[in-house]
Amino acid sequence: MKYKLNNEIGFLYNLVFKIIFIGSLGFLIYSILIQEISAFFFCVIFSLFTFFLIQRFKKFKTIEFDEKNIYFDDIKIDLKDIEKIGIGKIIFKINLEEEPINFFYSPLFDNNFNLLKTFHQKQI
Repeated sequence: MKYKLNNEIGFLYNLVFKIIFIGSLGFLIYSILIQEISAFFFCVIFSLFTFFLIQRFKKFKTIEFDEKNIYFDDIKIDLKDIEKIGIGKIIFKINLEEEPINFFYSPLFDNNFNLLKTFHQKQI
């Protein structure tokens, strides 16, 4: 049986930050039109902040796992190849190089994270 490591709450965060980013660009254009310097600088900083948050949420992957493997992006990784399972990041070795997998972790909505750690401990 496959379990999902993360849920669609990461998609909602991404959607909300995209809406906020578009709104901040609208306020940026408005501040240029009314020629308010302090509002212009605030909107530039706020737009950059939300842009970087959107880029961070793009890195997150949807991950499924079972008792022996992890599946993401049509790739199957054996739990034995995983070096470390941390909050928001799984590090595994492939071809003697460490590769990270970023996923959205929310302690309020994620029940399968501890289950993945348990499966990983059994495989080691």
